[in-house]
Amino acid sequence: MKIWKNFFQRLSLMQKLLLMFLTAMIAPLCLITIFFYQRTEQRLLEITYKNMYSSNQQISSNVKAQLDRFQQISSLIYTDETMQGYLTQVYTKDYPIVEAYNYIDGVLYSLLTANANIASIRLYVNNETIPEDGLFLQHITLTPFAEQYLDELSRTSGGDFFSNVIQDESGGNIIYLGRILNFNTEMQPYGMVTIGFNEDLLYSLIEKEEQTKSVYLLNENDIIISASDKSLLNERFSDVFGQQLQQNQEIITIAGEPYLLVYNTMYLGWKTVSLTPLDEVMQPSRKTAVQIVIIAVVSLVISTCMVVVIARYLSRRLNKLNRQAAQIEQGNFTVWPSDYDGDEIGQLGAAFNQMSVRLKTLIDELYVKELAKRDAELYALQSQINPHFLYNTLSGISSLAVQNGDQEVSRIVNHLARFYQISLNMGYQYIALEKELALTRHYIAIQHMRFGTDFTESWEIDDSLLNHKVLKLILQPFVENAINHARAENDVPLHITIRAYRAVRTEKCILFLEVEDDGCGMPDEQMKNVLSVQSSKGYGILNVHKRIQLAYGGDYGVSILSGAGRGTKIVLALPL
Repeated sequence: MKIWKNFFQRLSLMQKLLLMFLTAMIAPLCLITIFFYQRTEQRLLEITYKNMYSSNQQISSNVKAQLDRFQQISSLIYTDETMQGYLTQVYTKDYPIVEAYNYIDGVLYSLLTANANIASIRLYVNNETIPEDGLFLQHITLTPFAEQYLDELSRTSGGDFFSNVIQDESGGNIIYLGRILNFNTEMQPYGMVTIGFNEDLLYSLIEKEEQTKSVYLLNENDIIISASDKSLLNERFSDVFGQQLQQNQEIITIAGEPYLLVYNTMYLGWKTVSLTPLDEVMQPSRKTAVQIVIIAVVSLVISTCMVVVIARYLSRRLNKLNRQAAQIEQGNFTVWPSDYDGDEIGQLGAAFNQMSVRLKTLIDELYVKELAKRDAELYALQSQINPHFLYNTLSGISSLAVQNGDQEVSRIVNHLARFYQISLNMGYQYIALEKELALTRHYIAIQHMRFGTDFTESWEIDDSLLNHKVLKLILQPFVENAINHARAENDVPLHITIRAYRAVRTEKCILFLEVEDDGCGMPDEQMKNVLSVQSSKGYGILNVHKRIQLAYGGDYGVSILSGAGRGTKIVLALPL
C-alpha cells in the first residue's frame, strides 16, 4: 500500500488526473454493465410475475363468477319449498304426480333456458312413490353415480361440492355441482340436486390468457379440472409435473427446463396455476446485456482518448484556479484579474470573483443587519402592544382611586405588578402557556375592578399543554378587545370563553388558543379588514399576528370568525 502511495505522489498533476479519470470511468462502466444486466433480469422477472399473477386473478375472478352463478341456482332449488313439498310427498294417485311433474319441469326448464352454460340439472330423491320422469327426476338407489356422489357430499359440511371431470354418455367432459336437499328445520336429507356444466366453459376463461404460458385450473385437491391438454384432466398436478405447490411464485424445474410458476387460490380452495418457460422471459434481458457490453466498450475507448487530451489541457490551468480558491477559503476576498478563456474554467474563475464580492457584501452588510432588523422588528411589534394596555390600566387606577379607598387601589396595583412581572419574563420572548394564562387572569382581574360584573369569563384548558412554550402577550390583547369593543348596548353581561387545546391540521399537531365572546360581533367587511394595516381597531390583533408569523412562519397566525350580532371568535394557531 505504501509503495502505491509513493508512486502516486511522484506523478505529475496531468498523470494523476489521467489515472484518476481512467479509474473513475472503468470501474463505473463495469459496475453499470453488471448492475443493469442484473436489474433488467430482475425487472423482467418482476413484470412477468406481476402479469402472470394479474392474469391468474382475472381468470380466478371469471371462474368464481361462473361457479357463484351455479351455486345461486342450487340455492334457488334448495330453498324452493313448493318443490320440496312435491319431492317429499307420498303419492297414491296419478294426478298429484302429474301436477308435481308440471311444476318441477317448469322450474328447471326455465333455469336451463336462462342459463345456457348449464349442461344438465338432475334431482335425485329417495321417495319411491314418485316415478322417474326420464328427464330431471331420478331415484338415488337406481343410479350408481348418484349414490357415489351423495356419499362424497355427505362427507362435506353440507354445502356445495364440485366433482372431478366426468365423461357423459356422449363423451363430453362434465363437472357437476352437487348439493344435498334436506329439510331446513330438521336437517334431514331427502335427496340431492346436481348441476352439470362442460369443462370447456372453464377452459374458455383460460384460453385467452394462454399466449406465452400454460394455464391450469385445479380443484381443492390439486386435481387438474381444466387445461388445454385434455389428457391431463383428473390428474394430480404434482404427479404430472413432479412439483408440489408451495410458494405463490417461484422458479421450478420441469424435465430439466426452468419455468416460472405462479398460482393463486380462490375461496373454494381451487387454484389457477400459470407456467412460463424461463428462457422466453430472459431472452430480452440477454439481448439487452449484449447491447450494454458493446456500448460500454465503445464508450471506454472514446472516453480514454478524450481524457488524455482533457487531462493535459486542464492540468496547466487548475493550479492557478486552486490558488484563487485557497485565498477565498482563507477569507481573502480580493478580486483576481480575469485572464481565463471563455470555457467552464474561465466561467468558474469569473464566478469566484463574483462570489468573493457577494460573500463580502453578505457578511459585512446583509447578514448581520438582517438578523438585527429581524430582532428589532420582533421586539418593536411586542412593545407596540404595551402602551395601549398601560393607558387603560392607569385609567382604571385613577377611577378607583377617586371612588374607593387604598385597599382597592392596592389590589389593582398588585395585579398590575404581577402582570408586568410575568410579561417581562427576564427579557425572554417565550413563556410557558401556564404563565401566559396567569398573565391574562391578572389582566381580567384588573378589568373586573373597573367594569364590575359587566362581563364574565370561563376557561376551557387542556392541562397537558400548560408547560408548552409560547410567545408571551398573545392572549391579553384579544381579551382586551372583547371587553372594550364587544359589549352590546344592553344590560346583559358579556361572556368571554378562553380555550387551549390541541388538534391535527394538514398532518401537523397544532396548539389552538381561542378567545370567544357572545357580544355584538363585527360586520363581514370589518372582519375582513381587521388584519390589514389600515385598520385601527385591529392594530393589536395585527401585531400579534405578525409576531406569530415572524416567530413560527406563515403557516401559523391569527384567524377571526365573527358576524354582526353573533359574537366573535379569535383563533390563534401555534406549532405544537
